[in-house]
Amino acid sequence: MPSGVMVAEKIVSYDIAYYAGGKFASGYPFRAIIGLRREDGSLIGGAYFHRDQGNMPDTDEQTSTGYIWCHYHWEDFPHILDMLRNENPVYVRYVAGSWNLASITTMMEPVGEGEPKGN
Repeated sequence: MPSGVMVAEKIVSYDIAYYAGGKFASGYPFRAIIGLRREDGSLIGGAYFHRDQGNMPDTDEQTSTGYIWCHYHWEDFPHILDMLRNENPVYVRYVAGSWNLASITTMMEPVGEGEPKGN
């Protein structure tokens, strides 16, 4: 188990910036950023999807203001988007200390819960 403090906050809404830029966009490190928001619209943090995993930082980060930086490979974008669209509730979690690790996660769900059935 990591040593350090863990915080988790419910994501109520999100927004997506999906970057273009042509062949010269390689100088910008992110292919997309998903803003993770509270009920009042303020940012909890962001999921940053890197064009090149070689440019990713060694750890995630929580700033002194509480903003959580979640760093992902570009290939993880559809999985995170699927979770935000289809799961409820979803949280952003950060474990400080020796891990400095963020995650976008659900909490415990009952086995066999499945998707809601239509009429």
